[in-house]
Amino acid sequence: MGDRVKGGKSRHPDLVVEVAHPKIIHESGAQILRHANLLSLRVTMATHPDGFRLEGPLAAAHSTGHRTVLYEGPVRGLCPFAPRNSNTMAAAALAAPSLGFDGVIGVLVADLSLTDMHVVDVELSGPPGPTGRSFAVHTRRENPAERGAVTGSATVTAFWWSLLACCQLPSRPGIHLC
Repeated sequence: MGDRVKGGKSRHPDLVVEVAHPKIIHESGAQILRHANLLSLRVTMATHPDGFRLEGPLAAAHSTGHRTVLYEGPVRGLCPFAPRNSNTMAAAALAAPSLGFDGVIGVLVADLSLTDMHVVDVELSGPPGPTGRSFAVHTRRENPAERGAVTGSATVTAFWWSLLACCQLPSRPGIHLC
């Protein structure tokens, strides 16, 4: 899939239907998302309060109970004050350019019960179909983490396996940095 067709003309699809094999999504997922018409995308990151490295006005935020929402709003407003805790949200904003940093909602939650993990919930929805109902996707990632850690313990392993997978690509073996 590409944005240009033979002759260099640009394509701007009116409809993207994703019923593809996982290999297609792996190879073209980013291009598909550029044309997707998402209505909402919300990323919630919850961890123990010791796992946050907050700056500015968020640095003064304190847990007021068992589970406290420290921030809820556009990712653009969160990134400068939680640069070490908002990378997943920033990646979502980049992956969904129809919403961007102002349309993707980021939520930071301090949860006293999460002493050994970070939890990331991603919720998205699209426009209503002919019946008036919208599609929706909700995914949840639980990443083991020591109390107070900013990065989950499974992150390094996942990163390493991603690097190894890059080395096995038949089209471009090895790691290429630009």
